[in-house]
Amino acid sequence: MNGGIKAEKRWLRAELHAHCNLDPMDYRICSHTPEQLISTAAALGYEVLAITCHDKDVWTAALSDYARNHGITLIPGMEVSTERRRHVLVYNFHASAEDLNALKKIKERRRTDTLVVAPHPFFPGAGCLGRELERNLDLFDAIEYSGFQIRGLNFNRRGMDLAAKSGKPLVGCGDIHYLWQLGRTFTYIYSEPDDVRSVLSAVKQGMVRIRVSPISWFEAAKWWSVTLWRSAFPVNTAPAGNVWTAWPQAGLKPGPEP
Repeated sequence: MNGGIKAEKRWLRAELHAHCNLDPMDYRICSHTPEQLISTAAALGYEVLAITCHDKDVWTAALSDYARNHGITLIPGMEVSTERRRHVLVYNFHASAEDLNALKKIKERRRTDTLVVAPHPFFPGAGCLGRELERNLDLFDAIEYSGFQIRGLNFNRRGMDLAAKSGKPLVGCGDIHYLWQLGRTFTYIYSEPDDVRSVLSAVKQGMVRIRVSPISWFEAAKWWSVTLWRSAFPVNTAPAGNVWTAWPQAGLKPGPEP
């Protein structure tokens, strides 16, 4: 907002799932700082960004101001581990990871100005929700369409089917660990700019359109080879307060075209 006057709604390019070198788990593989992530996203035309580190909200007023100076609304968020290992994306809770480490806790603390998204729910891996998403569908405001889609292999299909059946919005996210992933799979959100609550409300209402660009098999192989190497030989030292000691593991509603 500017001078108390609300800006008109428009389609905002958004990335709602990104990691950086402050991540308690992914500091091993993410060499970029939050500021580098913000500036790179801004150069690519993004106007909304959430830095969703594992069990750590890195949002600060200073970082939000830095993002705003680059034309980006920074959404407070985390990728929390629930029931010890099931990952959930939470936004604008302003709570500790310990207060959100169970689906029941998230349900008790959610508000009208929070958002809960199921990340890569049916991908292989212990960190994915799987059937827990279907059992707790009322908790989730949206389902992620993960950008880690390889040509000819798409683990998003079951999530797409569930979104269509349940009426839950799909949000496209890059699950950014490397800056080259930006600009591939993302979401347009029809919202007022520079207004966190407006952005989250728009997602809940399904005022979203996703853009998808699968990665190649070569890019997937590069992702995994670099990731495995860096998990063994980290590019950073552990950030202060790190609690991790090991590597854990659609039809869209109508709206104006962006």
